Amino acid sequence: MLELLAKYSGITAIIVYSLILFLILKFRKPEQAPEEEREEEREPSYVSESVSPLDPNDEDAVVASLIASIECHNETKKNVRVVSVREVR
Repeated sequence: MLELLAKYSGITAIIVYSLILFLILKFRKPEQAPEEEREEEREPSYVSESVSPLDPNDEDAVVASLIASIECHNETKKNVRVVSVREVR
């Protein structure tokens, strides 16, 4: 038996190394997503979806909030959500 291992030591070494490589690749932990992607998936806890902060009858406020959300999306390249709207005088 030892004579066969000595005779075919190169083949035996290749088989052992490939088995070790296979086991390492099979049992490694999956890579985690970067922090920025996970923030987009998470919903903010302070936003109440049942209460609308925007009066749908006020056309100027609706248009202003849409324009502001589009501009914010163009600058940050992230999902944007209108949380509240108020009039500034």
